[in-house]
Amino acid sequence: MKNVMCIVLAAGKGTRMKSEYPKVLHRVCGYPMLYHVVKAVKGCGIGNLWIVVGFKGNLVRAELESLKIDAKFVDQKEQLGTGHAVLTALRAIHDKSDLTLILYGDTPLLKSRTLIGFVENYIASECKLSILTARLPDPLGYGRILRDEKMEVVGIVEEKDATADQKRIREINTGIYCVDTEWLEDAVGKIRNDNAQGEYYLTDIVKFIREEGGKIGSFEVGDITEIEGVNDRGDLACAHKTMERRILNKLMKSGVTVYHPDTVYTELRTDIGKDSIVYPNCSFVGLVDIGCNCIVESGCYLNNVKIGSDSRIGFGSYLEGVDIPPKSLIPPFSVLKG
Repeated sequence: MKNVMCIVLAAGKGTRMKSEYPKVLHRVCGYPMLYHVVKAVKGCGIGNLWIVVGFKGNLVRAELESLKIDAKFVDQKEQLGTGHAVLTALRAIHDKSDLTLILYGDTPLLKSRTLIGFVENYIASECKLSILTARLPDPLGYGRILRDEKMEVVGIVEEKDATADQKRIREINTGIYCVDTEWLEDAVGKIRNDNAQGEYYLTDIVKFIREEGGKIGSFEVGDITEIEGVNDRGDLACAHKTMERRILNKLMKSGVTVYHPDTVYTELRTDIGKDSIVYPNCSFVGLVDIGCNCIVESGCYLNNVKIGSDSRIGFGSYLEGVDIPPKSLIPPFSVLKG
């Protein structure tokens, strides 16, 4: 996408993760959360990508560089809130684009097609700022989208400040924005930290842009799992399960039989040919390439393995770093390491 830049906020420690590592480096289906976000951005054709790092930012840089990610980094030396993170980025970016997309490094389930729809809707609506929203069955804890009688967005109210009627609103703010870069620079410069946490909140830009006469738009995400953030290890497990099911569903639609998919562990780089069968309680780790018409019996562990077509992997086998030729029969409880 031309004239679009993306700022990904990835500076936080993530205290609820109870970890010595940056939150965005915790893995979902074999890759850091931040990698999945960047992959979604790249899938939109956005080349002007900036990642704001802070807590142990050197680890974040090193991890993404090892994955051959083409991105530029901005250091947020003090973590003073999302508004401060965006302001820090804007001060560092010299080759600014007309439109800025703001994302978070802890939302690994976002899809490229959703971001494309979001940006295209923003451009068509001629807004100065657009909010990615979602309608949740239980919106507890989220900021609610406020609309007037014309159904135009007039603001966001946080849970703690909402009235009883406002708390019944199911449309929530995901915190993801498309915004005119010039208007964004002006708005973030007005954010103040006169709140209990002493932080600069990015949500304040909605108020400032509206006060200046800028039109506020919105785009509702269809699949609410896409905007689920990861705050603790339970959220991490849920994100992995959702992405894992996406991978398995894609395989099943391509002609693979997976019995009891909820018992199968898989990562992003699993490829299985049609008419193959996967029995319960199997694990596919790293790069796993299984040919057509194969059978993987229950309880197998495959780590960085290539299996030729028409092969059968016996019950409870452990395969790591090996290349199995076509038409092979691996006996039950085999251990093969490359």
